[in-house]
Amino acid sequence: MSEWFWPNQSQLWLFIAVSILAPPIFVNFGLYREVVRFIGHRGMMAIVQATGVLVLLWLLVTTAILPLYFDLKILFPRSIPILFWITLLLIVGGSRQLARWLLLELSAIKTSNIHASKNILIYGAGRVGLELASSLYHNKEVRVLGFIDDDHALHGHYIQSLEVLGDRTQIEKIRLTTSPLEVLLAIPKMSTEQRKFLLKYLQDKKVAVRTVPSFDDFASGKAAINDLRDIDITDLLAREEVKPNQKLLTTCVANQNVLVTGAGGSIGSELCRQILELNPLCLVLFEHSELSLYQINLELKKISELANIKVEIAPVLGSINNKKRIEGIIKKFKIDTVYHAAAYKHVTLIENNILAGVRNNIFGTFNVAQAALNQHVKNFILISTDKAVRPTSAMGATKRIAELIVQGLSQKYKQKNGDRKELTRFVIVRFGNVLGSSGSVIPLFQQQIASGGPITITHPEVTRYFMTISEASQLVIQAGSMGEECSVFVLDMGAPISIFSLAKQMVYLSGHQLKSDDNLEDNTSIEIEYTGLQKGEKVHEELFIGENITGTRHSMIMKAQEDFCGWAEIEEMLTGLELEYGLDEDKTRELLMQYATKNHSDKFA
Repeated sequence: MSEWFWPNQSQLWLFIAVSILAPPIFVNFGLYREVVRFIGHRGMMAIVQATGVLVLLWLLVTTAILPLYFDLKILFPRSIPILFWITLLLIVGGSRQLARWLLLELSAIKTSNIHASKNILIYGAGRVGLELASSLYHNKEVRVLGFIDDDHALHGHYIQSLEVLGDRTQIEKIRLTTSPLEVLLAIPKMSTEQRKFLLKYLQDKKVAVRTVPSFDDFASGKAAINDLRDIDITDLLAREEVKPNQKLLTTCVANQNVLVTGAGGSIGSELCRQILELNPLCLVLFEHSELSLYQINLELKKISELANIKVEIAPVLGSINNKKRIEGIIKKFKIDTVYHAAAYKHVTLIENNILAGVRNNIFGTFNVAQAALNQHVKNFILISTDKAVRPTSAMGATKRIAELIVQGLSQKYKQKNGDRKELTRFVIVRFGNVLGSSGSVIPLFQQQIASGGPITITHPEVTRYFMTISEASQLVIQAGSMGEECSVFVLDMGAPISIFSLAKQMVYLSGHQLKSDDNLEDNTSIEIEYTGLQKGEKVHEELFIGENITGTRHSMIMKAQEDFCGWAEIEEMLTGLELEYGLDEDKTRELLMQYATKNHSDKFA
């Protein structure tokens, strides 16, 4: 015991072999490039592989190669390679884990978040939740309290030093003792119905909620784990998607030349995105706004490059009020299908600019429809609105007359030419508000909440129909493939939504309270202010003019059998409006409302 151990020549070669072999192997496996502070399971797996390869090569060199060149006889028990590998794992892997722990602890002391302004609960103790917890570790603005998960097997266990505190029922208990509290949703693959149920539950608990990006955004690289976003109200209002009918999607689009008017608008741009993926021969973007056209063209070009879509995209600046321009474009590109989405849609703006609304929504629609007929376009789909049903606003009246123009033109040319197949097939698709469109109440409410309120609502009982913009556009494309001449299709919008309830949900999900007599002094509470219905606004919107409604091949699309007037009456309307155009706004509005609300029950059906 008192003597030093001196290795003999054979034993010395064992140490020399390890010293020579280890550096290049460790370099090759990236062990020296790994940042110890952030070493994870991949780094540990590299250590396991590198040490395994080192032991195997060491065994080969010392037992088979060295004895060929040197007079050596190296013998050792068969258990030595296994013990050597385990020892290497402990030294190489253990030292790194120890260093990582020390670095993180020192960092935690320096950046202590005991006085953090936000207390965080992570909902979901899966892989995404773990990555989110790691990304928040050094953020001294927040203090992560732990995980919430519905898997009872995880309750009470610790993950990355954070406890799984229980299921969703624990949130209320924690909120009562910890303020302010924010819940971060870390379950990107949750179904729409599950998400709606959970958000409704959290809304009732009046805690702020944010979420990680969607799984698709992760997969495409558009977002990182810590790119948290506020809960969009679409998360509460969205429905489970109905699987589209692929034949209906492609009938009017695939291998055809398609033109979208208003291509830079909310509906028009989404139509363009979806049409692009259906492989048309050419997609013509017709838009009067230079900026909007530039943006949608740039976006579609990028989508085409990333998805390797070989479709000609033609951005065209122009106005639907220029009949020669629109007809020239249809002729130049040999258009097969027109989606007419260009329109002025804001009720209050049109009330104050009636002449512009008449020119764009009525005469613009007439120009595009007439140009489509003259150039023998196969399909013409008019995008309409629920405000066209028994309209009380100038905007709704212009859209109602646009519907009558399309129906009248279709009837006129059908009577004149019979059932010839080369005739343009006119279809009208009517639906309510779309979430995320320009001028929607939702972005307005978000801005008002962010600025501390108040939220302005016209009437406490006002309701509106809502649908996501992607769902509406997909259904428009399918509905456009189903119609015969003069068909009016109405999208199933679900039940109308109370705007007051919508505002209340948005307030609670943002972590605020509604201002009441109990919290008048609370500067963080949000007040709801009623401004009164503006001119032309309804308390409740409608989708159908009559009661003759039938189903179609698609469960979310209904067909409305509605009365309309003949072309002679349409011409009378257009002449009357044109005579007054530019002379008297009040007289124009009077004529507009008279024509739009006239009973056509004795006419064509």
